[in-house]
Amino acid sequence: MSAGSHASRRPGLLRRARASVRLRAVLSLGVLTLPLGMGTLAFWTDSVVISGASFTGGTLDMSVSGGDPYASTTLAMPTMVPGATSAEVLTVQNVGNVAMKYSLTGGLSGTDAAAMAPHLTLTIRAGGTKSGATCTGGTSIYNAVLTTTTTTQLITTAAKRGPVPASPGTDALCFQVTFSLSAPTALQGKTATATLTFLGTSDLA
Repeated sequence: MSAGSHASRRPGLLRRARASVRLRAVLSLGVLTLPLGMGTLAFWTDSVVISGASFTGGTLDMSVSGGDPYASTTLAMPTMVPGATSAEVLTVQNVGNVAMKYSLTGGLSGTDAAAMAPHLTLTIRAGGTKSGATCTGGTSIYNAVLTTTTTTQLITTAAKRGPVPASPGTDALCFQVTFSLSAPTALQGKTATATLTFLGTSDLA
């Protein structure tokens, strides 16, 4: 075989050799990347369960001087005359398991309420004590004649008292009712009934 014949074959052999190298390189990449694409690698795993997170609503519960409802025994004046007074300490009690604040409404009802209301003044003293038929000490938080509307705000929802801690939290108020010295003779034998309502709330704002 001539030297020219060998020379003519070399370019073809070189091209085939280069193509073979490229093919092996491509196949090698395919072998390397195939396991990643097939997801054949394994991983260890573990988990933790969170339990015990139960939810129970709190209890908002109040009483007044141990009663719910409460019947006053010393604020009533069955035979009053001008200038007469009556007094009673009412203790607001939180018997629930959440803190509370409270407001108070009240007024007179009955056939003679309109005639009696202008002559009956209610005074409330926070932290006051009863001395005979009057309230002493503490801080006056209300002092006005009673109205003929039992929903009149005496301790407003905007200025509600508290917070009173969960049981056995308490807040003592002394209530005094005074019959006007200027009450007219025409009120003899007239009767009106006072209704007071405490309203507790969990809104401590």
